[in-house]
Amino acid sequence: MNNLCLLTDLSSSDIASWAQAIVSSVAIGVGAWVVIWQTNRTRLEGSEREARALDGLARLLIHLKDTACEARAERRKLERWPPGHPAEPSARFLELANAIHSFPLEAVNGEVAFEALLNARRAAREMQPLVGPETELDINPNFEEVFSQYIGLLEQQILLLRAEAERLIKGKGHRHAAASSVQH
Repeated sequence: MNNLCLLTDLSSSDIASWAQAIVSSVAIGVGAWVVIWQTNRTRLEGSEREARALDGLARLLIHLKDTACEARAERRKLERWPPGHPAEPSARFLELANAIHSFPLEAVNGEVAFEALLNARRAAREMQPLVGPETELDINPNFEEVFSQYIGLLEQQILLLRAEAERLIKGKGHRHAAASSVQH
């Protein structure tokens, strides 16, 4: 018997078997860790892409809200840009409303973004008569209330989009209606 270690009674082939078993176990552990790391990294990169898309949609809604407010204020002025002029706020509002209406629903991931896009489409369509280029000499107080409600709806959707983007950046999954209704 060829003893390699004074404290054991193992032969060189036994020691080689033990060394191979230990090295194989370490290699399996490292391999598993690499697979888990790559899977997590791929998931995080996907979440970051989705978060950037949500942030882009939120910015589009911010611009829509801002131009709606500018166009609503412009309506009360007597000296204004001619209708259809590119600098006229209602023309910019219509451009953004068209962009929102042409935004493909298939490109929207997640329930929060889908709901935000549908609400923005509805708000843009229903605010259009309130921000149009024609002069509003006799202002109905209900118009202001309705307009404020749509602006509030857009602000709420912007906050929800930003919160969802933040969740995705932190590595958490999409928020779904079933999960959010249970939490309330």
